[in-house]
Amino acid sequence: MSPKENNQFDDIPVFPILRGESVGEAGEFSGRVVLIEEPGQMKREWSTDSIAVLHLGLEQHFINNPGDLDYLMGEVSAVLAEFGDSVSEFAAAAYHHETVAVVKVADACHVLEEGMHIRIFASENIGDIFFID
Repeated sequence: MSPKENNQFDDIPVFPILRGESVGEAGEFSGRVVLIEEPGQMKREWSTDSIAVLHLGLEQHFINNPGDLDYLMGEVSAVLAEFGDSVSEFAAAAYHHETVAVVKVADACHVLEEGMHIRIFASENIGDIFFID
């Protein structure tokens, strides 16, 4: 392999720090982590590079309050959730809003930190999350 071919992947992180199931839109998104552990934390000013990371405990809240899910998907370009299924209200909202969303990301709220810069690659039924800095 020539040096040029070897360097073609220098911009792409090699090993994911987390993995889940991609739903909604396939694609790539880089941004800053915003941890959401309680429903009230969603009502905030979202920046264009915010990635909402949803705690497992919010699953029942979104089942009972689908309007909150619709609101969130309309505010951000990417969402990671510790809960969810590939075929669900969550997936439908992500698809409707063209949001890159990954479900079943085990321990996302424990591994990721507020403000951490990450990159999400979502394709077919796999979502990989990479640490940037």
